[in-house]
Amino acid sequence: MEHFFELLRYSLGITNSFEAKLSPEEWENVFEAAHRQSIVGVLFSGISKLKGEFAPPLNIAMQWTAEAEKIIGMNKAFNLRAKELTEFFAQHGSNTVILKGQANARLYPNPLSRQPGDIDIYVEGGKEKVLQMLYNLNLIKKGGYVAYHHIQLIEQGDGITVEVHFRPSSGVHNIFGNKQIQKFLNNEIKNVELVNQGFNTPSIKFALAMQLAHIQRHFIGAGIGLRQITDYYYLLKNSSPNDRENISSLLNSFKLKPFTAALMWVLQHIFLMDNNLMLCPPNEQSGKHILEGITRNGNFGWYSDYYNYGFVKRQLKYRKRMFSLIKHFPKDVFWARYFNYKFILQTIPLRIRHRSLSLKDVDL
Repeated sequence: MEHFFELLRYSLGITNSFEAKLSPEEWENVFEAAHRQSIVGVLFSGISKLKGEFAPPLNIAMQWTAEAEKIIGMNKAFNLRAKELTEFFAQHGSNTVILKGQANARLYPNPLSRQPGDIDIYVEGGKEKVLQMLYNLNLIKKGGYVAYHHIQLIEQGDGITVEVHFRPSSGVHNIFGNKQIQKFLNNEIKNVELVNQGFNTPSIKFALAMQLAHIQRHFIGAGIGLRQITDYYYLLKNSSPNDRENISSLLNSFKLKPFTAALMWVLQHIFLMDNNLMLCPPNEQSGKHILEGITRNGNFGWYSDYYNYGFVKRQLKYRKRMFSLIKHFPKDVFWARYFNYKFILQTIPLRIRHRSLSLKDVDL
């Protein structure tokens, strides 16, 4: 993966050159890895500057160009939809904030290069008020699955998935850390900025806390990819010393200090990040474990063989993965297992209704 990381640094302007002469097979592997990590558009910024013997074969370059153009179009559509959602909810008396994706994209050297996934929009008012409003507006199905912090809107035919947050974040599994981080986020989400794209974005301080919890939760659960890691690099790059100092002082209360130390090593290894941008000293041993999971399993762990099995075998594979994490993040594993069992018990009625042990492919 080292050539892959070199290309990523070059594409983002962290380094000034990419001088590796890759074989056609190696370029195929790089292109495949870009797909697995959902950073095809980001890497194209570097690919488009390569010439002669350093450039990929023509067939790969053409595929890469076509997909990069598609991502540009997707970003424009996502930005427009985010603006329309902001205006729509404002007309119905609710303030909103766009979280993660399109808010993060603005921080990249080329904002249209970041590959979008869905739109996460926070709507103020609390769970009951927001859900009632969405139901009255025919935006959600009655009796549909409601997560701890959000609900998915009915598809509107444009292929864009929208998740409405009535809580700012899923937080962390640790109930004591979650209480503190939810309190912080509920206060900090009041500090928003209306950006040129026509939607509100949260403060960098909010994003640093919220997305740290998001990365940690997904990594412990199934996996995380380079798209989210790159997002966090740009959050830190755009943060102030006061932002970093404030979040750093809260890591212990959020129960995120061990994971943050590992993440700081990953950011330093991949992006050559300066020490003064770190939230805490890096932990190389745990960081290498995170990096290995990122490179092997791809975006949100979607490329893990875990997803190829049925319910019972997936549960066994999941437990095996938890055992591998105990050495590095024992408390996080304990709380993740607690909530996994709780979720299974809470969704027994859904499993009975759909006559399926697994809810993986069930339309909730």
